[in-house]
Formats: sequence, C-alpha cells, structure tokens
Amino acid sequence: MTTVLPRAGALCIAAPLFCALILLPTVQAQNNADDEMVFEEVVVVAEKRSESLQDVSQAVTALSSQQLDEKNIVSFVDLSSIAPGVTITKNEGFKTVIAIRGVGNEANQNAIANPSVSYHLDGVYIASPFALQTDFLDLERIEVLRGPQGTLFGQNSTGGAVNVISKAPSPDGFDGKGDISIGENNLVRVRGAVNVPLGENSALRASASYFEHDGFSENIVLNQELDDANNFSGRVRLMTQPSDSLTLNFTAQFFTEDSNGSAQKGILDPTPGARRLAQDSASNYELESEVYSLIAEWSLPTFSIKSLTSYQHDDITITRDNDRNDINTLPPFALLPSVFAPEENEQTTFTQEFNLISAEPLFGKLDWIAGVFYLDTEVDIVIREQLDFNFDGTFAPIDVNEVLAFGGEVGFISDANPIRESLSLYAQGTYSISDSARLIVGARFTDDSVESRVTNFFGRAGTAMLETSSEEVTGRIALEYDTNETSMIYGSITRGFKPGGSNLTFGLEDVVAQILVLPTYEDETVNAFEFGVKADLFGGRVRANAAAFFYDYENFQFQATDPEVFQGGVGNLPESEIMGAELELLAFLTADLMLDWKVSVVDTEITSSFLALDNVESEAATNALLAMGENLFGPAIQQARAASIADVRGNELAKTPNFTSDLTLRYEKDIGSWGDFKGSLQYTHRSDFEQRIFNNATTDTVPSYDVFNLVLSFQPESRAWGFDLMALNFTDEDGINARFTDVFGVGATGDELIPPRQIIGRIRLQF
Repeated sequence: MTTVLPRAGALCIAAPLFCALILLPTVQAQNNADDEMVFEEVVVVAEKRSESLQDVSQAVTALSSQQLDEKNIVSFVDLSSIAPGVTITKNEGFKTVIAIRGVGNEANQNAIANPSVSYHLDGVYIASPFALQTDFLDLERIEVLRGPQGTLFGQNSTGGAVNVISKAPSPDGFDGKGDISIGENNLVRVRGAVNVPLGENSALRASASYFEHDGFSENIVLNQELDDANNFSGRVRLMTQPSDSLTLNFTAQFFTEDSNGSAQKGILDPTPGARRLAQDSASNYELESEVYSLIAEWSLPTFSIKSLTSYQHDDITITRDNDRNDINTLPPFALLPSVFAPEENEQTTFTQEFNLISAEPLFGKLDWIAGVFYLDTEVDIVIREQLDFNFDGTFAPIDVNEVLAFGGEVGFISDANPIRESLSLYAQGTYSISDSARLIVGARFTDDSVESRVTNFFGRAGTAMLETSSEEVTGRIALEYDTNETSMIYGSITRGFKPGGSNLTFGLEDVVAQILVLPTYEDETVNAFEFGVKADLFGGRVRANAAAFFYDYENFQFQATDPEVFQGGVGNLPESEIMGAELELLAFLTADLMLDWKVSVVDTEITSSFLALDNVESEAATNALLAMGENLFGPAIQQARAASIADVRGNELAKTPNFTSDLTLRYEKDIGSWGDFKGSLQYTHRSDFEQRIFNNATTDTVPSYDVFNLVLSFQPESRAWGFDLMALNFTDEDGINARFTDVFGVGATGDELIPPRQIIGRIRLQF
C-alpha cells in the first residue's frame, strides 16, 4: 500500500477538478422548488434491484433511449469514449473488445477465454463475444458499470459490466413507433416496434430493424467494397401475470449480418487514401446470433425470487486476407502472403440464475440479495489458413493429405472444441449504520472448469485433451455517507477474478529452450480501490458524479507468442497497476441549454519484469529466412524468433487512452404552436493508446482522433411524427478505431477506421 498514497497525491495534481469535487457535497443545495431546471431521478438496476443512480456507490453511466438516438449509438462500438474510461475496439474485423479503465479482453483470439467486461441483456448474461456485434434494438436504456463486479456479476467482470435494458411489454394499451433513416452511401435504416395488450395481465412487444449501406472503403485490386452493412434484427417479448405475485417474461431475439466485412488496411499498404486499400484476397463475413430467455419473478411479502434461464447460439464464418496486402504492391519477400479461407466459430451456451432480493430491510436495517449462477458453454472452431510460400501470388488449394502431412501451401490449420462450465454462489447486504451511513459487504464463490479437445495439423498432427479448473472467492466492501440530502461520498475495496483456461496452441520443450506459451493459462485477479462522490448541487441544476481509483492486478491475461512458429496463446503478466479519475457533469446553463460532459484520465503500467515475444519482430526474421530457403519449422527460424524476446516491464497496458472526453451541448426550445425544437452539438476526443502490451513504436501506437456530431430535431405540436437531421463526424475524420496485429500467422498489422462523415435524415412516427 505504500505506493498508493503518492499515486493518489499525483492524481490530485493531474486531475484537480476531481479533488475539488470532493468538497462540493458539503455545500448545502439551494432551494429550487419553483424552478423546472432540475435533473430527474434516474432508476437503474446496476446492483440487480431498482434504485436511484445517485444512490449507487459505484461509477455507473446510464444512457436513456433518447440519448442513444441523439448520439446515434446503435451498436457497442458507438459507446467508445462516450462513457468515461470506456474504449471499444474492433479486432480482426469481426470481434468487438470492450475495455474499461484499462481492463479489456486481451485474450480475445482464444474463443474460450472470458471477457473482462460482461454483457447482460435484461438481466441475462450473454456469453458469446460475437453477440457484441449485434445492433441495439428498441431499448429503454444502457447502463455501463465501471470497475470490478466481484459479487453480483462475477468472474468475467474484472473491468466492469454493460447492462442493456430493452423496452418491456405493457398491458396498458396498444401503441407503437417506427422510423426510417436515409443517408450517404445509400444508407437505409428502418426500425419499428409495436406493443399489443393480450388481456388485462398479458402483453406482447415485437421489434425489428433493418440496416444497410454501401462500403465506406474499397479494395482497389478486386473492386470489392468493404465496411459495408447488411443487418437484420428482430425481438419478441411476451409478458404475462398468471397471479398478482407471479410475472413471466419470455424473449426471443435474432440477429443476422451478411457483408463483405471490415476494411483492415495493412500499415505497409502504399495505396493513397485512408479508405482505399490493395488486397489480393476477397473478404466475407456472416453472423447469426440467437438468444432465448425465460425470466420468472415471484413477489412475496418480504422478498422476491427471480429465475433467469437462457439458451444462446452464435454462428460466424469469416474469409479474409490475413496478410492485409497485395503481393504486387510490396517489395519482394516483405510479407508472406496469407489468407484465412475460412474461419468458422460456433458457440452454444446455456445459463441459469436464481436470485432472492429483499423487499423490506431485515430488522429494519439490512437490505440483501443472494443468488446462484450456472453456465455451460461449448465452442466449435475450424481454422484453415493458406500461405504463399513461393511468393508468387497464388494459393494452392487445400488438400487433405497435404494438411495431414503438412505439405503444400498450408498455414495455421486447426480444429478445436473447448467447453467451459461454471457455478457461482453470491450474496450482498447493505446495512444502515445510521440515517446517513451505510456499510455494504458482498462475497462470491466461483467454481470454474475448462476442457478442450484440440487438433493442430501443422508439424505436429494429433489431438490433445487439455483441462484446467479454478476455485475463487471474490467480493466487495463499501462505505457510503450522505453529506446532505442530495450528496453522497463513498469508498470501496473490490476483489475481482477472471478464470484461466486452455490454449489452442502452445510451445514444446524440444524446439527451443524457452517456452512462453503453456498449454493452460492462470486466473487473473484484481484488487480495486475506489473513492467517489455523487452530488446534486445548486438546487438540482448541476449533477456531478466523480470517482478516483487504483487497481493492483495479478496475472493479467494477454495474447502471447512462442518462438515456435504458429504457437500463439494466452499468457499472464505477473503484476500491473492502473490508476485514474473520472467525472460526469450535467448542468443547466440556461433554461434551454444544458451541458453534458464526461471525462476520464487513466494511467497504466506493467510493474514486474516479464519476458515476452513481439511477433512483429519475430515474423520479420521468419520472412527473411523463408526467402533464403530455410525450413519453417527448422531450428534456424526458431532461434531467430527467440532472439526477439524482451522484457515488457514499464510498458502501458493495451487499449487504454490516457484521456477521453465527450462534451455535448443540448438545446431545447418550445417554439409555440410550431412545436418543439431540439439540437445537440457533440465533441468526442480519444487520445492515442497502445494496441498491444509490447508498445511497438512501428505497429502499436494508435493515434488520437476528434469527432464532431450535430443533431437537429423537430417535433410539430400535436403531431405523431417528427424529423431529425444528423451530421455525424462532419469534419470527416479518418480516425483509427483499432489496429490489429495477427497473432498466429504472419504477424501482419492493419488499421480499421471509424465511419466517415455521414449526413442522415430520419423521420419518426409514433402511434
């Protein structure tokens, strides 16, 4: 703990605004009973019970459906930098990685590895990382919980959690809504939802969305558009109340996408223009995602019982140019040409959760929640890579006999079937010490196991059975104190945990002396310390929520590479530290003009010595020796790769901008008999960050970007329709969302951009 205090002092120097806010709750709010410029109460389920956002002693950002439309947040990637400390990037063009306060899924190339930020849809945990690709549909709000969730959300929430809440059916009456958006690049988005009462105690709500646009980028070699969209989403929710105490909710959700895929421009590609690239292999991307759930809730006099059951299935197929370049545009032997044709992932998950939630305090002082969670998930993986060993621009067809003998132009060829089973027990209580002070204590026990059948054909034909298991206790202690009727300060200590697992590939002792990738990887744990303040000030005209935090991480899971060719997998960084501060500020500047500012400062560091292999450096040596005729699996190449091993101590963690800021000015005006006018100007800044823990100056530094959005809305008086005009990224910034370096194959690096300028008109209808 001796290093915490000087870091906290440095934090006040770096973020004086946060330190100043510590004192604000002691200021008595002015009486504003006759003034309409006050912020309404926001109700969230961040701790699995409905409560005011201002009463939750952790950092939570809640975005309403109106805010989602205003900021054009239609998918997870759009949340990046909107919530403080949240960075959402695309990996390989078909994976979405959420990182909160420097904690993200750096093991996302391993299909069985748990994410660090859990995704919940209406309370149901969504296991598949591919489900993060789906579009948002008919939502009530989104809640972003920042920091480890060691009790209520468990093992895969070391970074935080995202709760997506859809609109619920209501028996109160028939209604519906719809909108159609038309924009540049032949963009069309059609959305609709209808609520149908089925008697006094039942209702059905159905929603659907169709979204398409032409590609934002072009592969000039094959004349193929990339960054295009062709998505369909549908959801049906059925609610019924067989009795006054029992409510049943059944949900069926479906999403499909069939597109050319994302543009990933190789950093060696000399093609002029950020959105023009040269690749000699076509790209294709197909995804089907299904979620079925049944939620039953019994309300009893002193507590309620909730059962959440789900079945989830995701099926994804990808074909892509893995070297991300055209051989004819590069110098000879610069990069070994590679193509994945195809990669297939299929994931099936069953979850069951029961929880009990107190309806009234025990002994008049203790609110409590307890539960059990079970997960069973199975993944089937098929990977077929081809390599152009002759550097002649032609890939020979894959032949079964050549695969088994590792002959021909065969690259990373593997089949795998990992299975994860997990059982957790948890409980949390909030004890009222006095009218103004409360103590929160929670604990969670997790028993997790992984078994995996892996068949790798390259140079080591055969099947391996790998098993690993974890048992861990995590939890949270927090103290809340109300400084007055509208302000609270809190402090918390949380222990989070993410279980280990098995690798698809791993090094062998008889190849080189030093092994960096083992058959299995270890659990990662985090001890998080947070201090925060939540305050409604100046008669409710200003709302300021701020937090400062320090994380002590052990065995941080990341994507590692072994000196042996193709042996990439998950490794563990022994020790890392993260510290930072966040602020969410809402203020009425005038009766018509409101300020919404969300800002974050984060600093990360690997604090222990750890030897790791940057495959960018190792692949350069590999390609040079291949061009000289060396055997891919010979000792010369393995020794050359091992020479690139280096200590990563002092490096920054991945995907963590030091500074993010989202500033919105929102103007609303009643223009009399004409109706209502609304306008918002949004400025989002994301500073640069390191894409990998190697901090390679050539490949890893992702530059900063600045995005401006303008949205104008008009709602005629007493009319069911309205109109929106959106200018998104109106300065046409070619910002890089993410930079990805191939792990298992040729080590190529490519950039994936944010969308370009989009001018969109939208007509809304309610009935």
